[in-house]
Amino acid sequence: MSPPTVTLARPIAIATPATRALYLQNWDRLRVIAALDTVAHHLTGAHALFGFGLPLFLMLSVALSVARPGPPPTRRFVTRRIDRVVWPWLFWAAVLTALRTYFAVTTGHEPFGWVEWPMVLYGPRIHLWFLPFVVVAGVLAHLIHLRSQGRHALLSAGIALVIGVALLPLPPRVLLVWPFDQWLFSVPSIALGYALGRAVSTERSLPRLRLLLTSGYAAFGLLAGAVVLLFADTGPYVLRYVGGLGLLVVATWLPNTGDRITKRIAPLMLGVYMLHPGVYSIILKPILLEIGLEHLMWLRLVTGFFATMGLVALLRWTKIKRFL
Repeated sequence: MSPPTVTLARPIAIATPATRALYLQNWDRLRVIAALDTVAHHLTGAHALFGFGLPLFLMLSVALSVARPGPPPTRRFVTRRIDRVVWPWLFWAAVLTALRTYFAVTTGHEPFGWVEWPMVLYGPRIHLWFLPFVVVAGVLAHLIHLRSQGRHALLSAGIALVIGVALLPLPPRVLLVWPFDQWLFSVPSIALGYALGRAVSTERSLPRLRLLLTSGYAAFGLLAGAVVLLFADTGPYVLRYVGGLGLLVVATWLPNTGDRITKRIAPLMLGVYMLHPGVYSIILKPILLEIGLEHLMWLRLVTGFFATMGLVALLRWTKIKRFL
């Protein structure tokens, strides 16, 4: 499961009375941690962060798109989404299509025998489902933001919070094939991320923002607990949202200071998300098999994450940076 989007590569800025921007630095750090959770799931079959990474990424992506008091012009918003998410998705989908076709031919299979029609909606590798979802979620949140101009942001945040909780029982009740079941799991993140972003837009003081988000999270926890009591089978899904949103709230209480390492690696996470399965299967797996260490799950994760991050960092020195 997985990440993120170029939108997430930028820290959130809240206007202050003095023209200086206040950045929630720890949200960038959470992006890196959440990416690690996703990579762990894909390369080892188990999450490194209890599955909190995916809802955290999704809610943060939506929140950042509506965190300003007023929405940007729709044309500009959509253009930025296309540049930051759609073009990278299409570029790497084309690269992965070429690679899969090449490996099919060289191993004696039909060139496009691996193609299935649902791939039109997500791409040649199933993990790419995240990218079109982020685009649709962001645009939908923007349009709601646009329609709700002039209305009290906290009221719209509260309504969105309730809607998000009401959507939590959906995944175990509507059966869809992979990866569309992941889309269904991710739907509550649109409402919850919208609530988070609109709440952030109302505060220019970090101490007051901390209290506001903590109060909202407490309300979310009570409502989510009621959902689990009514629908026991929603527990695993609800827990992932409780954990993801909880990390975002707790992070605001930590010292809001930046560091050079996070500043350098946070922008790499979209590329890490898109490329890590290919880097592992094409480059790392043959090496680990050759030396007899492929069975070590922690080694898969460590090598996959850092090798992909290094590759992305190198590619960002080239013209391919536009697609990362």
